[in-house]
Amino acid sequence: MTNVYLIPGLGGDKRMYAGQLSHFPLAKVLEFIRPVENESISSYAKRLAEGIDTTQPFILVGVSLGGMLAQEIANIYSPVKTIIISSVKSRSELPLWIRFFKFLPVQKIIPGKFYLWAFMLLVGLKTLFSKSNNVIGNLKNMARDADPVFVYWAVNQVINWKNPIKQFEAYHIHGNNDFLFPIRRLANVSTVVDHGTHAMILTHVKEINVALKQELEPA
Repeated sequence: MTNVYLIPGLGGDKRMYAGQLSHFPLAKVLEFIRPVENESISSYAKRLAEGIDTTQPFILVGVSLGGMLAQEIANIYSPVKTIIISSVKSRSELPLWIRFFKFLPVQKIIPGKFYLWAFMLLVGLKTLFSKSNNVIGNLKNMARDADPVFVYWAVNQVINWKNPIKQFEAYHIHGNNDFLFPIRRLANVSTVVDHGTHAMILTHVKEINVALKQELEPA
């Protein structure tokens, strides 16, 4: 039996995977823990991985920041496979405006939760006329409950992230309408979700579950 571990995106928790947990009930969500002062993302990933039974075969699934952490964990242990959703595989896949903040770190003087509320506003505008009426509510609740210390730390980790594994091989699921990590910058996307935004884990559950079923369940 291969265990499956799900890592949420920045500011999210197990509610982000509600649509997957109902479809893959044996999967386990690795809930975020509070970082220690000046902790590196690799050190954090190692501590987060304490929730994984590494004596058994396992698969990692990560959304956005969770995809980056999945790759960091894969550098320490050896998952059967790593699946990333709405994420990136290298610093070169990050948009220029995010990489720019490494050299002009204004994000260090802005409260962490500001980014979550700004993101929710952008997603809200994009889903205003969609059928996903509960998306904004879900995002609002997760943003409200997110640990501001973690969010502040995580934003800085995304801005400065550099994958420790060159030419990392992952099964990559991405939306062609992702405004945060534009698909045009990405290489080797395995499954493209039509009209999928950065919040498609909540808005395109069926499409993502079809792709996951192919990778998680044996033929």
